[in-house]
Amino acid sequence: MDKIEHHISHTYQPTNTTCSQTALSILLSHYENIIEPLELEERIPQTTNELGEKQGTINQHLATWCLSQGFNVTMYTFDCQIIDQSWSTLEKDELITRLKLRKDGWVVPGMGEQWTIEYTQGYIDFMEAGGELHIQQAVTSDLLYELLQKGPLLPCVSFSTLYGSGRTVLTQEEDTPDDINGRATNHSIVIYGNDENGNFLVADPFKKPGKLVIDKERMLAAISTAQIECDNLLFQLYKK
Repeated sequence: MDKIEHHISHTYQPTNTTCSQTALSILLSHYENIIEPLELEERIPQTTNELGEKQGTINQHLATWCLSQGFNVTMYTFDCQIIDQSWSTLEKDELITRLKLRKDGWVVPGMGEQWTIEYTQGYIDFMEAGGELHIQQAVTSDLLYELLQKGPLLPCVSFSTLYGSGRTVLTQEEDTPDDINGRATNHSIVIYGNDENGNFLVADPFKKPGKLVIDKERMLAAISTAQIECDNLLFQLYKK
């Protein structure tokens, strides 16, 4: 296999809830758009809970913001809870119509009504802003290799699956290990290439060292198990 390594500039996330903004900052560096994570946090506000505490930014919001900056954006989703797999053949207008109906539909267990609506609206906003959405049954290594021919990718993954770490209790300041009351968390990274053996080159905003090599089976599992919060998706930018 030919090695692919796209140029990116790595940086670490400045706060415990800015992995998505930091991953986007890394992705944008490939296109020579240098924007610091905290500046992106100001431009792409985080969702807050009923106490006003920051809860992070879903990647649909990041992708929609990129459209406003003049990029073409293609998103691939492997979700089967917010998204219905039977929608994979629908035209864009019909898909948006189904998503608008879905906002008042079944509430995803573990997500709650607020987040079910938030994620659904995120897809609607993305497509209405001009984004291209592809619904896939599952993530495959062939898809990732194909996309990497064009540029780096920003997927959401299960941190626990990617690194074999335990559950944590998330606060604004840190993650505290807790195997009884903790939860598995999802995390945004950048895949910026692959080596000759098909392993993926990863820029992680949190894990040290910041640049890692992840074998393909573990990467596929980590993207797939992000389904726990309906985050099993990725997007890619293109300059117009």
